[in-house]
Amino acid sequence: MSGTNLAEILEARACDRGRSVGLYAEDGRSWTFAQIDRVAGGVAEALAAAGIGAGDRVGLYLVNGPEIAFFLFGAWKLGAVPVTISSLYNAAELAESVEKTDPKLLLVDVRRSDVLAELDADVTIRSVEPLGETGGPVAGAAPLEWGGEAEVRAVQVAADAESCILFTGGTTGRPKAVSVTHGGTLGSLRRLARVSTGAEEQGTAAPDARPNLIALPLFHSGGQHSLLFAYFVGRGAVVWERFGVDRLAVLMERFAFDNFFFLPTMIYDIVHAERDLPFDGVKHVLVAGQAISWALRRDFELRYGVPILVNYGSTESGHIAGWTSRDMKAGRWKPGSAGRIYPGVELEIRDDDGRVLPPGAEGEIVVRSELTKGYVDDAEASAALVRDGWVHTGDIGHVDEDGVLWLSGRKRDMIKCGGFQVWPEEIEDVLREHALVRDVRVLGRPDDRLGEIPVALVVRDGEAPVPDAELAADLTAFARDRLAHFKAPRRVEFVAELERTATGKISRASVPDLEGGPRS
Repeated sequence: MSGTNLAEILEARACDRGRSVGLYAEDGRSWTFAQIDRVAGGVAEALAAAGIGAGDRVGLYLVNGPEIAFFLFGAWKLGAVPVTISSLYNAAELAESVEKTDPKLLLVDVRRSDVLAELDADVTIRSVEPLGETGGPVAGAAPLEWGGEAEVRAVQVAADAESCILFTGGTTGRPKAVSVTHGGTLGSLRRLARVSTGAEEQGTAAPDARPNLIALPLFHSGGQHSLLFAYFVGRGAVVWERFGVDRLAVLMERFAFDNFFFLPTMIYDIVHAERDLPFDGVKHVLVAGQAISWALRRDFELRYGVPILVNYGSTESGHIAGWTSRDMKAGRWKPGSAGRIYPGVELEIRDDDGRVLPPGAEGEIVVRSELTKGYVDDAEASAALVRDGWVHTGDIGHVDEDGVLWLSGRKRDMIKCGGFQVWPEEIEDVLREHALVRDVRVLGRPDDRLGEIPVALVVRDGEAPVPDAELAADLTAFARDRLAHFKAPRRVEFVAELERTATGKISRASVPDLEGGPRS
């Protein structure tokens, strides 16, 4: 099969290794590639019966697990566009995501019925039970009847057809809904396969290859791409609800994984766990999503003797640079770098006027990419992101004479906390609603475990006799009640005033030297 529809990756595996197990659930359930394809076909029929066709967007607000895999491929078979929304979002955040992306249908997991009961959104909603379970309406939403099997072939789609909408960072500091394409995603998979296996062809993994653990959630671009890559090369995938050291230990004993893709946050928890994990037979661990500190990397490699490889890229640009095990063996690795630019990647370093800079000169990293069509909810940000086929990453760096990419920082203010993207303005908007907050600025600060944490600089309002520590705890709880937990500030500092620009806006150019005030 040589089409561009992502569902054809699964269909190819159903043809060339249909009896091999392609999907494992944490609870012991499993499905062969042929079964996955038929269940996805059943999803396609269920969605079609609900009025979904090619080009229609379908919101997926589902607890992480195998169900998301079935719905992704089922939607793709129709040429429909999944909008993957974090199941950590509360009702207000879910409503905002729906407003931005305008799906024709929103599917809500029955295990998030509390959110469904509070949701205020103008969209058709159907509840979704876990596979194999049945139930009636939930909070007024009729159930989507699914779980049957059907033979449904993927429709043909153009290379630039929208394949999925994922939520990621944007230039305005608010969450952005980024549209990615079928052809661009396939191109990114081929590049990664060429780097990892030496070939761009599909199905190169041995028939008895061990499955890959999909450690990141499937509503996250990293998790979704990990699943697609496993199927692209012909490996099975193990999907769980969430990361945990004890859960990881159980799965490692059961499946004897030979490689991992982790966030630095996960590495931190593994390093600081009292128990030793069975890393025997693991060839390497790939780390992406945010920078990993050298101390953390050293502690992991010394404890387990497994090398950590790094990968640089983004939802908008795809895989750009990184180090492979072959690079490590050949002595090409340069500590502190993002990695060698992958073959097939067109990358330039440009100054603020758009001029291409020579090797060694620092500027914005710009990549030619067909992966994204831009942001569906912000035309201005899209125009700034993609210009004449080049994605402007917002990252600052340089390329040395050996083609190795080095990162210096980010233009954008977005904070990467534990692999999740956090936007300062969103937290600030919430904290300003508190009666004792006169003004606030949120910024990211380094953290060994999470990479970065959001820290709130707060100007108190009024003379209320509330101790700083008590108010800091109250503000953190206030934010947690209104935002997903990973967005809440991890530290609160109280200041007399905030530096402002000449136009009166809060200055984000300066970075204060924080002393370490009350923590949540």
